[in-house]
Amino acid sequence: MSSTKPSKPLFALVDCNNFYVSCERVFNPRLWNKPVVILSNNDGCVIARSNEAKALGIPMGAPAFKYRDLFERQRVITLSSNYELYGEMSHRVMHTLAQFTPDIEIYSIDEAFLHIDSANLAAESRRIKETVYQWTGIPVSVGIAPTKTLAKAANRHAKKKLPQEGVFILNDADLQKKILSYMPVEEVWGIGQQIAAKLKRNQLYTGWDLANANDGWVKKHLTVVGLRTVWELRGTSCLSLEEAPAPKKSIVCSRSFGCEVTEEEELAEALASYTARAAEKVRHQGSAAAFIEVFLCTNRFKEELVYANAAQLILPQPTDFTPHLIHFAKQALHKIFRDGLSYKKVGVMLGGLVPKNSFQQDLFHKNTPSLLKQQRLMQLMDQTNRRYGKGTMKLAAEGVAQPWKMQRNQCSPHFTTRWEDLLSIRI
Repeated sequence: MSSTKPSKPLFALVDCNNFYVSCERVFNPRLWNKPVVILSNNDGCVIARSNEAKALGIPMGAPAFKYRDLFERQRVITLSSNYELYGEMSHRVMHTLAQFTPDIEIYSIDEAFLHIDSANLAAESRRIKETVYQWTGIPVSVGIAPTKTLAKAANRHAKKKLPQEGVFILNDADLQKKILSYMPVEEVWGIGQQIAAKLKRNQLYTGWDLANANDGWVKKHLTVVGLRTVWELRGTSCLSLEEAPAPKKSIVCSRSFGCEVTEEEELAEALASYTARAAEKVRHQGSAAAFIEVFLCTNRFKEELVYANAAQLILPQPTDFTPHLIHFAKQALHKIFRDGLSYKKVGVMLGGLVPKNSFQQDLFHKNTPSLLKQQRLMQLMDQTNRRYGKGTMKLAAEGVAQPWKMQRNQCSPHFTTRWEDLLSIRI
């Protein structure tokens, strides 16, 4: 490991270890050193595993019902996904990382790239790791390298080969060659299964093989995107930090039902709830939707008639006003609803997103003072829900009982987002 000050900032990838499980362990120490798995919506499949669960051979995406006997025999603790908790803990981790540098790219819920410029990279890496754990309780691994792709490789090495230390610095050419020579090409960041298969057919089996591939061949078969990956493996930075992520061009919200739904009224209620959530996300990024698409489907695993369909409506004028969006969503649903079927899922996509205050308005649309009232109403609703919890204020169209809501029978308390779930300590 180099201790000299680098000529330019390096990339550090900070990745939370077994993030969903780690979030649960922060508030429930009984889960430590126990096999724990987190289940997907409706407690269907395994989406996160502790190291102890991985050691039992439980694969990612395993259907829970097929492994129920193993769970009971090995005393595996199963928990429903608690996305509110995970989102809040992610925010805490990212806020902590931002204390070290203003140059940060939040790559996913549990990963972030940072620019790091220190005379002692090893000490700074350990300081990041220890601070995040002290402030949030989440263990992380840190990989440092001259490029984002190599930082990914360094982080993977830190997780697999140096789990106790959790830090690995890959800024030496000889060390890069050694690590890449043992890295299967499919583990290189940005190389999917189909591309990996093509590379192997051309005798490119490791990351080091890919790094030494001919530029012309790579550009021809993997396009310029693949060529950037090759240069990154060679230590030439081609991917900069995206400190301000680009606004999304569309936003989708959908869920599988906890029980099958047959009535259009219940479908409309669920759709209204999802549309309200999508509209909130649209407002959060300062956009307005130009069109809305609704889709639904029956249970594809049953022998009965399988039906899936979608309908799209162009809105009279781009909007982020939830009641209007729900109105058009219901119109689209009515077009594709078929009586006599049992539906398993419905969803909505708000597309054609444009900046809220800079789009071509409809000449015949009434831009009256009521538009300001709509904006204030949505602002009040969003502020209330952010302060007191999601769903505190909602529209009547979303329903009250919501029997269709997805099942999370083994969900832990919402320790960080609900007053009634605040952790209590007895002395």
